[in-house]
Amino acid sequence: MLEDVNHHLNAVSQHVVTMAVVAEREATLHEKAVHEDPNQKLKENAISELHKLGFAGSDIVDAAIIFAKAPEHMQMMMALPDILRREYVLKMLKNEAGR
Repeated sequence: MLEDVNHHLNAVSQHVVTMAVVAEREATLHEKAVHEDPNQKLKENAISELHKLGFAGSDIVDAAIIFAKAPEHMQMMMALPDILRREYVLKMLKNEAGR
């Protein structure tokens, strides 16, 4: 009977250790998520897309400045079909230059 109790206590201890490890991992992931910019991946994808569309460095910088001021422009560019993205960015840059 004492062996049975000892076996159960060891099993419970192992489960508690597993739960503690999982809780610590979840806390670490939560802390990391809080500190990350949720739009970082979208920003990286948008800049990569500007490269793919053949924009020069200065145009990419200008577009990035616009995206920083008005993130909805970046979101709209990425929402458009591929064949319309270049035209959208050109109009966006032209409108910004006219201000």
